[in-house]
Amino acid sequence: MASVESLRPLPPPSPDEPPRLTARTLGGLEEVLAAELLRLGAGDLRIGRRTIEFSGSTETLYRAVLECRTVIRVLEPLGRFAVQNEDELYAAVSSLAWPELLHQGDTLRIDAVIHDTFVSHSLYAAQLVKDAIVDRLREQAGWRPDVQLRGATHRFALHLVGSTATLSRDAAGRSLHQRGWRPATGVAPLSEVLAAGILAMAGWPAADGEQPLPAALLDPMCGSGTFVIEAAQVAAGMAAGLARARRGDHGFLRFHDCDRELAARLIAELEGRIQPPVCVLQGSDLDPAMEAVALANAARAGVADWVQFSTAAFDRVTPPADSGLVVTNPPYGERLPTARDGAIFRRLGDWLFAGFGGWQAAVLAPNTPAARQFGLKPRLRMPLQNGPLDCRLLVAEIRRREPLSQPMAVRREGRTVDDQTGDFRRRLAKRFRHLAKWARRQGAEAFRIYDRDIPEIPLAIDWYAGWLHAAEYDRPHDRTEIEHDVWLSQMLEAAVAELGVPPAQAFLKVRRRQRHGGQYEKLDERGATLNVREGDLRFEVNLSDYLDTGLFLDHRTTRRLVAEEARGRRFLNLFCYTGSFSVAAAAAGAAETASVDLSNTYLEWTRRNLWANDCGDTRRHQTYRDEARSFLAHWRREPFDLAVVDPPTFSRSAKSPLPWDVQEDHAALLVDLAERMTPGGVVYFSNNSRRFRLHDDLLGEHYTIREITRRTIPEDFRNQRIHRCWRLVRHADGS
Repeated sequence: MASVESLRPLPPPSPDEPPRLTARTLGGLEEVLAAELLRLGAGDLRIGRRTIEFSGSTETLYRAVLECRTVIRVLEPLGRFAVQNEDELYAAVSSLAWPELLHQGDTLRIDAVIHDTFVSHSLYAAQLVKDAIVDRLREQAGWRPDVQLRGATHRFALHLVGSTATLSRDAAGRSLHQRGWRPATGVAPLSEVLAAGILAMAGWPAADGEQPLPAALLDPMCGSGTFVIEAAQVAAGMAAGLARARRGDHGFLRFHDCDRELAARLIAELEGRIQPPVCVLQGSDLDPAMEAVALANAARAGVADWVQFSTAAFDRVTPPADSGLVVTNPPYGERLPTARDGAIFRRLGDWLFAGFGGWQAAVLAPNTPAARQFGLKPRLRMPLQNGPLDCRLLVAEIRRREPLSQPMAVRREGRTVDDQTGDFRRRLAKRFRHLAKWARRQGAEAFRIYDRDIPEIPLAIDWYAGWLHAAEYDRPHDRTEIEHDVWLSQMLEAAVAELGVPPAQAFLKVRRRQRHGGQYEKLDERGATLNVREGDLRFEVNLSDYLDTGLFLDHRTTRRLVAEEARGRRFLNLFCYTGSFSVAAAAAGAAETASVDLSNTYLEWTRRNLWANDCGDTRRHQTYRDEARSFLAHWRREPFDLAVVDPPTFSRSAKSPLPWDVQEDHAALLVDLAERMTPGGVVYFSNNSRRFRLHDDLLGEHYTIREITRRTIPEDFRNQRIHRCWRLVRHADGS
């Protein structure tokens, strides 16, 4: 099996080359998916990173969607075009027979991937395709389809590389990792596609009867039961996409040219393959709540009669057979950030070697030194991505040895978790009743509900228009790593239950002391984005991918103060992040705004926020990718009347030759800024360093200084030290 590191993106296609079917998967699973496609009759495979192009019949296409366990999407090409500009792309898409492909009442979604081409943004490319489709249907059929990001009846994909555009329709519809059986998950659920790929690489056979099944499969840290349920379906010969096919929930079943006779025959064939498995399939977890979640998932997956789940610490579980496969995804640090060392891997290795001789082990481990304490010599070490996390799949034969450590003892605190949960729920209910009314009066859809109100529950809980964002403030405790993970999940579940939020709309982060800009590093790839309202403004937030969401709720009042002073003024936003202050100023009538940041990601986010508030005029509202000190040093245009400076406490970036320390560097920055401000110009300066001291002795030569911290802390923030804020007014004489 080729390593994912040896794979590269497929070379750019030639416009003259006829397009082929495309299957997409996760990084590291390309060879597994290729083997699945070959068994289904696919030919002429070209394997790239996360992508396989292949030839095949309509039956091959349908089977790929219905049967492949490691596929995410299957794309059927509609056309490939040579295009040199936006007009040619629009014309090429318009030329397709859209009245035959779409009928009145259909909705659509366009996804675009671009590389090295004349379009600078994938969203704009998708917009061009949408416009071409809508205009063609309106002209020829007299109606226009609606765009629907979730639940669209038809999904299309544009692949634009250089001057070659390929437009395909998605035969899957929703991502095929969504099998339809898991609305309930643990804190960090494993993708079904990744689980299926791991089982295949560990030797758990495909459902074709070519290999005998081992006697048993066991996941001792099963969470929501993904490995066990996937294995049960494989052992039973149950196709991955069968449940969705029964509901008509595949893209190709909504194609107007779908061969329904063929589809019905294939679905009936897959129904007839199902046989009760003859092997033992077990899962266990330390968290008692996970047993119920896993059982519910198994019932929805149709395998409840064939699997067993229990509550136990992993090192209390005994082998259910003489041989089999132990497969697990331990709670390691980045995924559930309380297991900070290799203790869990050391204990896991000891337990396996002591009691599972003759078995195989497949463990998904982080690519960190912690996993080196596992003690196994793998026969397979495969790089994989678990969401955004760089991992390794370790597959090894287990040989007996004496344990190196004693089984983990479960410790108990003075107050039970149930006591804490009850107090926590009561506090959440009380705060939410009060703050929901207050927020409605403020026109705010995002606000803080809970802020370490109970000392032994150091969480911050924020409400985002029906979604929850929870952050744990790291602190010493006497729980083991696994016990703490259970405690965290119980607190989150309590919040979800009390506030009536679906579990899929709740996200948990861990806040540790950050240095060098770690709060801005990407943690996830789920892309849980939504727009929330703040008065007349709308802001995009991302609840999953970063430590912060993109909107600092504690600056709500400060944004209003900026808006009150912005009309007709030239506004500067240094360290702009996602541009919320720029939006407030622009929407209030600022003559011009300049937003400065080192991150292209956040500058693009800033532009989206401006566009969402009808402030997308790039001549008036400009973004600059630059370090704040460098920007001021090189600014030669008109001075600014109003500015916001809200820097991080510490930052170090490869894009900047100098690190940033707010205590050491703020005075020099604000002095330089004074040279770029008009006499009487106003600077709002803020930061959240607890030990910060303003160098007013240096700044007093240039500004009149007034601290306004208490005025800027919103009512929903119990923590009055969440930030400090000053209003600096440039001396009228320019000195």
